[in-house]
Amino acid sequence: MFRIKSFQRRILLALLAIGLAPAAILLLVGTQGLRSGASILGTAGPWGSVAESGQLLLERVDSAGVTDPGVLDAGRAHREALSDGLRGSQIFALVLDKILQLLPLLTLGLGLVIAGLAYWAARQLSRGFSRPIADLVAWTQLIGRGEPLPAPGPADARGVEEFTQLRESLRRMAAELEEGRRQAIQAAKLRSWTEMARRVAHELKNPLTPMRMAASSVSLLENKTAREAGAVLLEEIQRLDEMARTFSQFGRMPEGPRSEVDVVELLESLVRQHGGGGATVHLEPVGKLPLVLGHVDALERCFRNLLLNALEASAPDGRVVVRVWQEGGAVVTEIRDSGPGIPPENLELIWEPDFTTKSRGTGLGLPMVRQTIAAHQGRVEGGNHPEGGAAFLVVLPAPGSSPR
Repeated sequence: MFRIKSFQRRILLALLAIGLAPAAILLLVGTQGLRSGASILGTAGPWGSVAESGQLLLERVDSAGVTDPGVLDAGRAHREALSDGLRGSQIFALVLDKILQLLPLLTLGLGLVIAGLAYWAARQLSRGFSRPIADLVAWTQLIGRGEPLPAPGPADARGVEEFTQLRESLRRMAAELEEGRRQAIQAAKLRSWTEMARRVAHELKNPLTPMRMAASSVSLLENKTAREAGAVLLEEIQRLDEMARTFSQFGRMPEGPRSEVDVVELLESLVRQHGGGGATVHLEPVGKLPLVLGHVDALERCFRNLLLNALEASAPDGRVVVRVWQEGGAVVTEIRDSGPGIPPENLELIWEPDFTTKSRGTGLGLPMVRQTIAAHQGRVEGGNHPEGGAAFLVVLPAPGSSPR
């Protein structure tokens, strides 16, 4: 089977081919040229012919009986020059012959040096090219395992712009996948809790009617102890009935067409109903607020739940402040109590259906609030106020408003 080469090895081989091919061609051409030049310039043949012709010329001059001192001096100088040139040509030929004998070794050594330098340079370049690819491959593995990606660092700013953009895209994708995974888990938990809540509500409702009739009969007896026991039974049956209704409403989205809802008017009605005893409730609307589109009954249940939680958290002499204002294209409602606040470790748990700190609570109140507000394209947040106590924000979009 053929083994698939890695990206770095492919780049290394390509860079080696690009670097070594021209160097090998130049080295071969230079070696061949040196040999050709040596055959032309490195022999004594031409100098010997010149020496022979010069010697013949000098002998003719001597046999001709030339007595001119100038000609004789020129002949002697020419003979000495020819002798020196021939001697130098012989030495040069000897040296060049030794060089030609060592030329294969020199060529091999120079080729190895060039190959080593080319391999080092190609390896450095291939590492520089392949390192971002390896990092991105490792990032995809982290994303597949659901592990966090490395935070942005100085290396991102020094890297190639395209790789930097790809890293940012992977970070955004990882965040979106994590959010999608979280929402999928939340939706799965919501489906399971909805199914369980409906079954519990069904099982609770079946025996409640005969139990209520029996308790009503007991409460009408002449015996005082029996009447008190009947009253207690009716009270507990009423609580179970409310719990069954709460379970049956969990996971059920508001149905029917929406209508315009005056949030301030709705809150004023709730304050009149529940602000008579215990902690005092202050409603503080800010300015003239737009109407929101929604289901009145569902929104009323949400705000009633938050208001009752605030009243329960506050002491009898405490204070609950309900502020309403417009922020951009939304109506924001803050319900703040004067209680001890929410423990930091419970800030995320309060939205879970199976979490409650009340001895008689179902744990479905706040999850139903979040579910209903989300169905109105809004959001709800809970936390601790800097001045003390817990605070919940409900943000509902207002149609016709220009968001900031």
